[in-house]
Amino acid sequence: DSNSKGVSTPGIKTKFTEGADELKELEPNEASKYRGLVARANYLGQDRGDIKFAVKELSRRMAKPRHRDVKSLKRLARYLSGKPRMVTIFERQEKHNGVVAWSDSDWAGCAETRKSTSGGLLCLGRHTVKCWSVTQAVLALSSGEAEFYALVKTASQGLGLRAMLDDLGAGMRLK
Repeated sequence: DSNSKGVSTPGIKTKFTEGADELKELEPNEASKYRGLVARANYLGQDRGDIKFAVKELSRRMAKPRHRDVKSLKRLARYLSGKPRMVTIFERQEKHNGVVAWSDSDWAGCAETRKSTSGGLLCLGRHTVKCWSVTQAVLALSSGEAEFYALVKTASQGLGLRAMLDDLGAGMRLK
């Protein structure tokens, strides 16, 4: 709806205290609509780092979407109505000397599965060239372990980018 009031964040952390109505699965036709809209959001999220986490969480629920997932999808839509465009500008910069990689995680961030989320980004100078938000495949037993998994993912992504740059003749070092 074009009259929707925008919100400042694309998603909020869901609490595990919703009522029974919130946890009911959607009817098949509603579930199909949900999947279609989340697929569009997933496509849009490729270029928008600001919605990657929210889209990841919505995508995790595509098999059996529930009423609370529709609320999360509506929140993302309200966020996008307030911020319909994101422009990435790559200004000219002096030669940079390497790939800079950043990572973070939230330990046991999912209230249901207790799985953590890894996030990270890769930069060439001032330019962000890749960012991600993924659910970790294993259950981390401590915040240090969750951070370690995020670090390993980020290091492998950084090494992959550096190898690609080497193949292109733009050899650099990883910071």
